Amino acid sequence: MKKKTNKPSQDYGLLKVGAVIATIALISVLATTFKSDENDVTLEVFTKRMSQFQHHVESSHWQWKVQQPTSMIMLRHYDNQGKERSRRPVPINHFGWPGGEMNDEGCEKLWTSLTAEDLNVDGFKVHARFYSQDNESSEVYWCRFGLSRGPYFDYYPATGKISDLED
Repeated sequence: MKKKTNKPSQDYGLLKVGAVIATIALISVLATTFKSDENDVTLEVFTKRMSQFQHHVESSHWQWKVQQPTSMIMLRHYDNQGKERSRRPVPINHFGWPGGEMNDEGCEKLWTSLTAEDLNVDGFKVHARFYSQDNESSEVYWCRFGLSRGPYFDYYPATGKISDLED
């Protein structure tokens, strides 16, 4: 008697390869979808924090106008119910806009003073960098706030201007 061996057919082998390719494609699509959603949430939170920063730059300037001449104001931060949650000193330059030390640390302090938040957004670190076109002029400098790979905005303390969100 002859022993029969079942050999898998070529169609079965192709079916296995097709299933593996389909699984890899599905995983890739799902990973891309979830990753882009996560980035959109981070961008949304960063945009909201930028708006908060801009609002407090403007309110600090108006507070300075009322109290001038002063080189420091006390900025109050409120929660959604209107209760005061913190007070932060904000250094004000001679133009009446939030300023401070002209270095990376000065930009970091400016962020925390104006937003009352740490340098992070949605679990991602916000980098605060100081830039200057001319070392002799204290009027041509800015702070750049941004995520490591992604959006950023610039703040110009001499004018109180904030750039649009760049990528």
